[in-house]
Amino acid sequence: MQGAWIISRPLSAVGGKGVEDVPEGGTAPVMQLSDFAACLEAIAARSPDPLAMWRAGEAMHLADMGGLGCALALAPTLGAAIKALQRCFGAMQSASAVAFEVEDDRASFSYRILDNDIWPRRADSELTLGVVAGIIRRFAPDAERVCSLAFEHEPGAARTSFATHTAGPVRMSETNIISFPARLLDRGAEPVSVSDTSRAFRDAVQALGAQIRADWLRQPTSHRVLHTLMSRIGRDPIDQDAVASHLGVSRRTLRRQLDTEGTSFHELTEICRCNVGHALLVRSELPMIEIAMRLGYSDHTAFSRAFSRWFGASPRELRKAGSAVRVTT
Repeated sequence: MQGAWIISRPLSAVGGKGVEDVPEGGTAPVMQLSDFAACLEAIAARSPDPLAMWRAGEAMHLADMGGLGCALALAPTLGAAIKALQRCFGAMQSASAVAFEVEDDRASFSYRILDNDIWPRRADSELTLGVVAGIIRRFAPDAERVCSLAFEHEPGAARTSFATHTAGPVRMSETNIISFPARLLDRGAEPVSVSDTSRAFRDAVQALGAQIRADWLRQPTSHRVLHTLMSRIGRDPIDQDAVASHLGVSRRTLRRQLDTEGTSFHELTEICRCNVGHALLVRSELPMIEIAMRLGYSDHTAFSRAFSRWFGASPRELRKAGSAVRVTT
């Protein structure tokens, strides 16, 4: 996914130097998300502390998150802050999938970069979940010892350090997750005027939502389709009708817009399958048939034939080689 960006201020906050640019219609200095992740990896590699990125995230000032952070500073409760983070994450970073859900007595916030060509991204995921942990502690200082974590990478030697730091389990997952007791969601901040702060918070979130929506609609249709496919594949239907409905257009309109941009829904679906499938092959131990099903293939044969066409090697050979292959639009 070309053009994925993030505001550069978080990198400066952890001791890096961003490559500043301004996206069309935007005002905040930004940099390529791939460069951001690579810079974080380099910074983490130089630190003797296995939790360096996590601690940097916990300590990050909300102002370093741009307009999103300024809005979060006005949140009346932890629940309002986490919901705003999920809803307005796109004001700080593109090409990402975030979710917030409450099940039984646990609340969970999940995060992942959609572009699988951005790898390794261990430092980015630890920094991001550290930021969320810092927001939780803003409302519930005692929450650090009741959080549990999941990462899309193997924590390795840092597993023990994380478990000691949070006093909770650390596991591998297909996305990065921080969970905590749902009862903390009602914890409030201590503003001078709750009513005035709540009103300002609501206005700030609405403004960010409008900004994100406007930025989204300015993107080429092919970009929005690929983003939708990458976020839904293996989780929700990715047929043309489902994607068109998600984008709020008819199937015919979607096809016409993609034709104008010189591409097709089938071509974008293949790019998505290629990118996600390769990542699942070389970064997970999922059975081949399960990967095929997640990618929407009816059987293993179709899956194997497609990957042999794209990479000149079978899925089994790709998994064995573990090679990095870039797929771009």
